[in-house]
Amino acid sequence: MGSDVFHELRESGVTPRELEVLRLVGDRLQNQEIAARLRLSERTVESHVSSLLRKLGGSNRLALVETAARLRAGRGPRRVLPRPLSSFVGRARETGDVRRLLDAHRMVTLTGPAGTGKTRLALYLAHAVTALPPAVLVDLAPLSPGDAVERVFADALGVVGEEHRLRALIRGTLAEGRHWLVVDNCEHVTAPVAELLAELLAATDHLHVLATGHEALHLAGEAVYEIPPLPLPAEPGDPAAVLDSGAGRLFAERAATASPGFEITAGNARQVAAICRRLDGLPLAIELAAARIRFFTPAELLARLDDRFALLTDGARGAPNRHRTLEEALTWSYELLSEDERLLLERCSVFPGAFDYDTAAQVLAHPPLDPAGLIRVFSRLLDRSLVSSRHREETTEYRLLDSVRQFAHRRLLARGAAGTAHEEHARHHLRRAVAAVPDLRGRDQAAALRWIDQRSADLRAALRWVLDRGDTAAAWEFIAGIGTAWEVVGCSGEIFDWLGRLLQRPLPDGDLGFRAAITCAVVLCYQDAERAREHAEHAHRMAAGGTDHDRALALLALGWTMRYGERRAESPGHLARATALFERLGDDWHRAMALSGYVFVADVDATLTRLAHAAELFGGLGDHVGRANCLNEMAIRAIERQIRLDDVPGWLAESARLARISGNDHERLHAELYRATFDQHRGEHVVAQARFAGLLAEFRRIGDLRCAVRCLLGLGRAAGFDGDDEHARRYFAEGARAAVGLGDVRITALGLRLLAGADHATGRFERAAALLGTAERLDPAAREVLLPDPGLPASLRERLGPEGFDSAFAEGYRTPPAGQLEGLASPLGTGSVQGG
Repeated sequence: MGSDVFHELRESGVTPRELEVLRLVGDRLQNQEIAARLRLSERTVESHVSSLLRKLGGSNRLALVETAARLRAGRGPRRVLPRPLSSFVGRARETGDVRRLLDAHRMVTLTGPAGTGKTRLALYLAHAVTALPPAVLVDLAPLSPGDAVERVFADALGVVGEEHRLRALIRGTLAEGRHWLVVDNCEHVTAPVAELLAELLAATDHLHVLATGHEALHLAGEAVYEIPPLPLPAEPGDPAAVLDSGAGRLFAERAATASPGFEITAGNARQVAAICRRLDGLPLAIELAAARIRFFTPAELLARLDDRFALLTDGARGAPNRHRTLEEALTWSYELLSEDERLLLERCSVFPGAFDYDTAAQVLAHPPLDPAGLIRVFSRLLDRSLVSSRHREETTEYRLLDSVRQFAHRRLLARGAAGTAHEEHARHHLRRAVAAVPDLRGRDQAAALRWIDQRSADLRAALRWVLDRGDTAAAWEFIAGIGTAWEVVGCSGEIFDWLGRLLQRPLPDGDLGFRAAITCAVVLCYQDAERAREHAEHAHRMAAGGTDHDRALALLALGWTMRYGERRAESPGHLARATALFERLGDDWHRAMALSGYVFVADVDATLTRLAHAAELFGGLGDHVGRANCLNEMAIRAIERQIRLDDVPGWLAESARLARISGNDHERLHAELYRATFDQHRGEHVVAQARFAGLLAEFRRIGDLRCAVRCLLGLGRAAGFDGDDEHARRYFAEGARAAVGLGDVRITALGLRLLAGADHATGRFERAAALLGTAERLDPAAREVLLPDPGLPASLRERLGPEGFDSAFAEGYRTPPAGQLEGLASPLGTGSVQGG
C-alpha cells in the first residue's frame, strides 16, 4: 500500500517540499506551526497546502490528513540506489579489502580526500555485495553543517512521523530483520550522524553500515579504510604500462568517451603518465582532465596543469555540485575547517614535497597559530584527509596532494600571508643546511647527506624564493656557508644554475664575499677551470690581510684550480703551503682536501702516497665521501700509468662501498667510471662501452662535464676497438671540444692525442700530425698516458716523410685547440656534452 501511495504522489507531481508539508499536516499541525517548523512564511505554507489539494484532488484539509495517514502506515518505499553510467576502474585491491572488512565488521567507514572516489566505491559495493541485505542509500550531501540528520535517514527508509519521534521510528524500523545502510558524505555532519549511528548499532545486532567521509566517525567497533589515489604508471613511456595502472586506464577510458577514437600510444603515453602523476592519481581530477581531450592533446593538457582550477571544470551532468569542478570539490572540504585549520593548511602549501612534523612545527608555528596547540590542529587536517602521511624508516612523512597544495596556496595568497610563510620556510631550510656542514665533513655524514637529499625540493624552493626577491645575501650565506663541503654534497646542475644567477652581479664585500669566492673556485672547477682560477685569485687577494685560516683556504683554492690550466706547474707549491698551514691550525679536513689535490704531479709514486695519506685523514674523521674520492683518484692514476694494477680493484670496491654507506651518488658514479676505465684497459671493451654510455647520461644530468668527457673518450676507444674509426673520431672530437670549454689542459691534450690516433686510422695523416703538435704544446707530460699507439709519431713520420711530419706538427703547435676541432661532428645519438 505504501508503495502505491508514493507512486500516486509522484504521478501527481508532489514536490519534496510539499511532501514535508503533507507529513506535518498529517500530524495535525496548523499552518503557523508548519511555517515555524520548516522556517517558511505562513503564506508559503498556505500555497503548498492549496497545491496539494489541487494535485491530490482533495476537497479539504481532512483529505490531506487521511493521505498522510496512508503514507505513514505504509512507510513508503526505500530509496533506489543509483547506478553509475560510466565504468568502474582501478579499484580491484580496494574492493577486495573493503569486502573483507564488511564480512568482519558491522561498521566500516571509507575515508579520503575530496575526489578520491569514496562514493563511487561505496555504491559499487552496494550493488556487488550479496552477502548483506539490499543496501539503502542515505545521502547526507544536501544537509548544511549543523542540520539534524534524522529526516534524511527517515526519507531513505520510508519512515514518516513527527520530528521528535523520528529517531525512535528509525530505530524501530531497523530493529526488524537485517539491514545495510550506505551512509554517504558524512564529513559536514560528523557529530550528529555518529551519535545516531552509535544508537542504531547498539539497538540491534542485525544492522550493517558502510559510511563515507573525510574522516572516521570514531565509533566503537568502527573499521576505517582510507581510499588511496589510483596507482600511477610504473613505466611512463610504455603504453601497456600506462594502461595497466588504475590512473592511466581511468584517463584512457574517460578520454575515449569524451573523444571517441582516443587511445594511449607510444607518442602520448609519457604525457598521459605525467598528467596522472601531476594530478596525484586523484580520480575526480583525472576524469575532469580526460574530458578536456576533446579540446587539447595530452601534451597541451599537461602544459596547462599549472592553472588546473581554470582547466578542470564542467564535470558530468548528474554529478554532485561540489564535484562539477576540482575547485568546488576542494572548497567543500576547506569550508568545513575551523579558521586555525584553514590557516595551517594554507601554510603547509609552502612545502613543495614531503615534510616531517618537527620541521612543520618550526616553519609553520608562528602567530596567529599557537605553537602549543599546533599538534591538535595538524591532527585535524590528517583526520580530514587533507594531509597525507606515510612511514619512512624511523619517521613519518607528510605531504599535500599537489592539487590540495595548489588550492591551499591560492588561499594563502588571497589571505596576503604567502610572503611570511615562504620567508619562514626558506630561512629554516637554508640555515639548517649550513648548520649541517660539520656533519657533512664526518661527524654524522650519512645523516646529513640523507637530510639534504630528502629536503632537496625544499632547498630548491628556498633558493628560488630568495633569488626571485633579489636577496643575494641570503643565497650566498647558504652557498658559501656550505663552501668547500660542496665536495661532499656533490656538485650538480642546480648549484651551477644558482651560481649563474648570482654571478651576474659582483660578489659581496667582506667575509661573505671571501667565502663566496672560495666556494666558486671549488665548485666551478667542474665546468670552467679558468673562471674557477679567477675566483681563487680574487680570494687570495682578499686573504692578504686576513687570518691564517683565510690564507690557507685561498692557497687551497689556488692549488685546486690551477691543476687544470696552463699554470698547473704552480699548483703543487700552493697545495703544499696550504697543507702545512692547515696542519698547524689543526684543520685536518681541509689538510686532507689539500693533499688530495696532488693528482697531476710528475712523480706518480709521490701522488699515490699523498692520496693515501689524505684517504687516511678523511677516514679518521668519518668522511666516507672524501676517502672514497681519494681511492678513486689513486685508482685512475694507477690505471693511467699502468702501475699497482693489482691494487686497483680493491680501491674501487672500497670506494663504491663508502659511497653507498654515505649515500653520495656523485662518488658512486666516479667509482663506476673508473671501473669502466679499468675494464677497458684489461680488454673488456664490450662491458666498458655499455658502462660509459650509461654514465655519460648521468654525468650530463648532474653537470660534471669533466667526467662526461672521460665517458666520451672511453666510448671513442671502444668504437676504435670495434673498428668503427669514424665514430671513434666523433667521440674524441666531442670530448676534446668539451674539454676546451672546461679549460682543462690535460684532458684536452689527451683527447687530441686520441683523436690523432683515429685520424691516422682513417688515413688523415697530416691532420693527425697537426693534432699531436697542438697536444704537445698544451701538455707534454700527458704524451705517455693512454696513447692509443705509442708508435703513432713514428708511423706518421714514415707516412708523411720527416719534413711533411715536422711541418704539420709545427703548424698544429701554433694552432689553438678550438681551431683544430672546428667542423667536426658529434657522435650519432649523443648530442652535446653540455646537454641533458
